[in-house]
Amino acid sequence: ALNGLNLCIHSGEIVGLAGVSGNGQRELAEAINGLRRVESGTIELFGQEIQNTSVHSVIERGMGYIPEERNIEGIVPPFSIKENYILKDSDNEVYSKKGLFINAKQVQKNAEKLVKEFDVRTSSIELSAGSLSGGNIQKVILAREMTRNPKFLISVYPTRGLDLGAIEFIHKKLLEKRRNGVGILLISEELDEIMSLSDKIAVIYKGRIQKILRREEATRAKLGMLMAGVNDEQ
Repeated sequence: ALNGLNLCIHSGEIVGLAGVSGNGQRELAEAINGLRRVESGTIELFGQEIQNTSVHSVIERGMGYIPEERNIEGIVPPFSIKENYILKDSDNEVYSKKGLFINAKQVQKNAEKLVKEFDVRTSSIELSAGSLSGGNIQKVILAREMTRNPKFLISVYPTRGLDLGAIEFIHKKLLEKRRNGVGILLISEELDEIMSLSDKIAVIYKGRIQKILRREEATRAKLGMLMAGVNDEQ
C-alpha cells in the first residue's frame, strides 16, 4: 500500500496530505499509530522509532489520532459520552485508583468541561456517544485527542460529511494546536481545506509522495495533476 514513502513533519506546522482516496492514506495513518504492521522502513517520533510497537506505546509517547471512521474507530458507540472521553486514560490516576476503580466524580467533571468547551450538543453526558450527530461525535473525538496534549496529531478526513459550523469549529481547533507547537498531519480529499490550513502540501499517489509544495506555490491545477499521477516532467 505504501511504496518508498518519505515524509518529514516539524513541530508547529500542518502538512496536508492530498490524494484520491485509496492511494495509501489509511494505511499510512494506521502504520504510524501502530494499527498496521510495517514491513520495512522506520517511523520516528521525536527521534524514537515507533514502527511495530504497541498502540499503547504510541499513545504514551504523545500521539493523537482522529481516525477516518468516526463511528467505528473514533468512539465506542454504546458507551456514554463521558466514558468515551477517557478511553485512552481510564488507567490514569486522575480518573482511577490503581487502574481498577473509576473516579466517577472526576470523569463527570471532565465530561462537563469538555462538552461545554467543544460545544457538543447533547442533553446529557450519560447518553451513548453513538446517539449523537456526526458533527457532535467528531467534537467528542476532537476533545478527547486535543485535551490529552499530544506532541503530534494525525487528523484523517476530519470534516467529511459535516455542516459548515462544525467544519469551521474543527479548523479553528487544528490551527490553535499548530500555534501551540503541535505538528499535524492532515489527511483530506478536500483541496480547499488542505490549501487553507496547511503550511506544506504533500501529494500521495499509489503509496508514494509525488511532490511536496509550499502552500503559496500550490494551486488546484498543480495538485490535481499530481494527484492523477502526472509529475512536473510529464
